[in-house]
Amino acid sequence: MAYFCKDCSYRGMKSGQLGECPACGSHNLTSRAMTFQEQPAPTKWRLVILVALWGFLIALIIGKIVH
Repeated sequence: MAYFCKDCSYRGMKSGQLGECPACGSHNLTSRAMTFQEQPAPTKWRLVILVALWGFLIALIIGKIVH
């Protein structure tokens, strides 16, 4: 069971005493059953950009070390 506070946006697996929010103490806490939704696979362009950025970062670090 997951809990969500409508006042402070707390999200967690436990509630405080008497159903209060453990973060702010508010009693505006709702409970939700956890459902696992299948996430869509990331698109290929995101992977290409990620690899390119990591390569750029590594090149910058090597450039700083060499000079």
